[in-house]
Amino acid sequence: MTAAPERTAFQLIAEERRHRPAVVQLARSLCLAAQAEPYFLRSARLRFAPDSSTGLEARLYFSPLVEAADSRALVLYPEVSAELRRELYDHDLDLLGSVRDFTLAAHRSAPPLVRGFEELLWSATIGPPPTEAEVERTLTPLFRQVLAEGPTAAEASRWILRFLPRLPETVRESPPAWRLQVMAAERLGMEPPRGLLTRADADEVRTVRALVHTEVDIGVRASAHGLVLSRPPERGALVCGASGAGRVQLRLRSALPGAQWHELDLYDGEYAALGLSVAAEARADGTLLATQAELGGTLLCARAGHRAAAATTVDGRTVLRIDDGESVLTVELPELPEQPRLLAVADAGPAATAVVSAKGLHVVTSAVDGTADAVLHPLSVQPTAVGWSRIRERGVLCLATGNDVLLVDGGDPGRTLGTLTHPAPVVRLWCSVRAGLVAVADAEGGVTVHGLAGAPAAGPERWQQDPGGGVTALCGDPRAGSGSGSVVWCAADGQVYGMDAAAADASAGATDGVTLLGTLPAPASSLALLSDVGLVVAADGGDRLLRLAWPGGGPVTAVPMPFRVREVHPATGGLLLVSGHGGEVEIRAEDGRTHLLTPGPVPAPPDGAGPDWPRDSVGLVLSEHDTVLPAGVRRWGIGHVCLPASLPPDSEEFAALLAGAREQGLRVLAELAPPDEDSTHGELLGRAYDLLEESLDGLRLRDADRWPAPLLTRLRHLLDAYPQTAVVTTGSPHVPLGPGHLTLNAPPEPTTAPLPPDAGSWWSLPDGLPPPRASLLLALPGCHEVPASLLRETPALRPLLAARAAQLALRHGGVERLSTGSARVTAVRREHAGQAVLCLTSTADVPLTARVPLPQATAGTEPIELIEIARDLPTHPPDAPPQVLRPAPDGLIPVELDAGHTRWFRIRTTTHPPPDGPPDPFTPPTAR
Repeated sequence: MTAAPERTAFQLIAEERRHRPAVVQLARSLCLAAQAEPYFLRSARLRFAPDSSTGLEARLYFSPLVEAADSRALVLYPEVSAELRRELYDHDLDLLGSVRDFTLAAHRSAPPLVRGFEELLWSATIGPPPTEAEVERTLTPLFRQVLAEGPTAAEASRWILRFLPRLPETVRESPPAWRLQVMAAERLGMEPPRGLLTRADADEVRTVRALVHTEVDIGVRASAHGLVLSRPPERGALVCGASGAGRVQLRLRSALPGAQWHELDLYDGEYAALGLSVAAEARADGTLLATQAELGGTLLCARAGHRAAAATTVDGRTVLRIDDGESVLTVELPELPEQPRLLAVADAGPAATAVVSAKGLHVVTSAVDGTADAVLHPLSVQPTAVGWSRIRERGVLCLATGNDVLLVDGGDPGRTLGTLTHPAPVVRLWCSVRAGLVAVADAEGGVTVHGLAGAPAAGPERWQQDPGGGVTALCGDPRAGSGSGSVVWCAADGQVYGMDAAAADASAGATDGVTLLGTLPAPASSLALLSDVGLVVAADGGDRLLRLAWPGGGPVTAVPMPFRVREVHPATGGLLLVSGHGGEVEIRAEDGRTHLLTPGPVPAPPDGAGPDWPRDSVGLVLSEHDTVLPAGVRRWGIGHVCLPASLPPDSEEFAALLAGAREQGLRVLAELAPPDEDSTHGELLGRAYDLLEESLDGLRLRDADRWPAPLLTRLRHLLDAYPQTAVVTTGSPHVPLGPGHLTLNAPPEPTTAPLPPDAGSWWSLPDGLPPPRASLLLALPGCHEVPASLLRETPALRPLLAARAAQLALRHGGVERLSTGSARVTAVRREHAGQAVLCLTSTADVPLTARVPLPQATAGTEPIELIEIARDLPTHPPDAPPQVLRPAPDGLIPVELDAGHTRWFRIRTTTHPPPDGPPDPFTPPTAR
């Protein structure tokens, strides 16, 4: 590779001709070629410079006329090549024709890309500029290659982006050449060259890019704190359809007010793990007032009095936002790529914020002019908790290290004013500058309250939990109690206690000031004392807030939240600052398709052993008469496939089906038929062993009630050696088959069966069902299998299965029948983990309108809306915007249903409305 010439091509050629004229002579023979391979260069030298030696080839290789050269080919600078063609056209047409004939002959077997390029070079050299139609006709083979899929299309696209800009200006600036370059860039997953974007508006660029788009499967899997997206979909992930080529452009956001779109480009063979961190201002009844959602980032929040701080870590940068109630100050913490561990703000006095990270202690002080000063102090020992308090009128930062709490002046660990020592390591702090208090929870379950504002206390009050008990959360309110603050904490057994600091100080060692407020269903991870509204609010990591009356205590009440809450802080006016992760996520593809997903908890297996995937997967059952595995079945919500017993494990057809299923990311079960008079127990056990050695995911025993108990016992012993193997049986076996065993029973009667069905009741969708009845069954829990023939004959069921796989409420939720005002319409409500779905199916022969009562809508307590997620119409456009229905004035929601059809809706309260934003979050690339 040589550097780009700083002189003009004319000057460069003239200088080279003065010193090495033979090099220019040889270069002229290459000016009509796209590239000169070694054989091309050797043939050109022998024809046009027959008296030269091979050294001439080497001199050309290293000359300034060459832009790039390696063992595969040599390429002249496009300006040099154009000048040489102009020279030949002006002064030696015979030589130009000879070069043309040589190029045609030497490259007669070259790829169409090369020959098309050279044809355009020749046309632009000898005559008037080619017309747009002529350019398009010449480029047609290149268009075909780019529109194809696979390695050939990628190779052609790279070639186009490299060589098309080398064509004469009249050709490369033509509309066909422009479209071809945009398409080639999109095929490779690249942004088009910037110069191309200024030549068309955004809509035209998008239209051309979409020409190479195809259907792409994206896998989405819920993780502990967000989503994992994969391409191709990893096994066990939900499959969502999108459009794309070398890359799939997605836009994601939390479906909470104020959330912003997050851009994600997903390339083939990649996966992306995105955490979803949420912070929100909320009322004690769970109503959200404002939110901040970070998809792909982390949030750490703190609040004390009228001040708050939030540390946001995204893409290796940490930004601290400090709100003092009147203004918001933003400070970037340098060299802090990871999320801070601890964060604390002072509730009174000079504005001060402390951030503890792996780098040390960052102390940020704010001035009245809106500026901030951030100082980093190295730490030899990482503190377990931090907080701000005061000694008389002097503010101090409290650092918990080991058994001690260090009181440091102005946040500088080098200036320690005092030490508070405790009998066990300190695990939690609650501090207040306003009240001059420091509440300490230690590892032995002790809670100690220090009053620092007045004279040093002779003996701070310590309250001890039961032996072995710990403190999981600690908080306080400097204004509560007797005016000197109160403290509330939660023990590991879920019991919540409150202490009036003044009363405890007066009791001098007694526990008369401690009140048991109540017992939570799980230990709290965080507490907030709202003395203004008489509540203690607790978070336990679930999608709820737990509340207790203050100061007297009482029963625990719960309010739902649209995400899992980990931290809760008291704010002014009886409000809360809550933070956590999860919640509903909206994923939008470039073609407009939208997916609403709610990562949430999946119920644990009842026995806690064996594989748990069968309980969350719907299988496709192939019969002996139908052994064709359709392509793309994971888009239909299918998670595994069952191979028929008629296929021997050593057959080519079995191997082909197994390979096809694994290529699609499906789990595989193999069916075993019950023994008959022609088969022995040993043969069945041998076949089971062969199947298990194929690393299958499980076995399916057909008609298990016909299997002899001794054979089942021997099979059970064989399965003990494969603990992660699932076992599915139709019919009840005479012998238990282990923790990974599921028994499939007859499906329930959808209109009359008692609800909810028995836990752990699984069934298979029968073959040959009419569509309305099949749709009714899919709305109920327990569907584990569907026949392949049913989905082939009734494609309208596919979108219902896909929606069922995407909604937790449809897979695991409780069931409730609702009135519709019509005996021919069945309405089922499903709910799980804060997600609710309404399934409506009409068995009428004519279209009708059902009027559905929902408790929230009829009571008028919460605004409600229905968002359509599926209907049994295979022709329904996947990119059509979902229909939204709202209650009529009488509180009923009218839903129009076609004859014999089904519609499913998400039930969502508009108390937490989705974010407002542009209808299309995709901004096509534009020049800046």
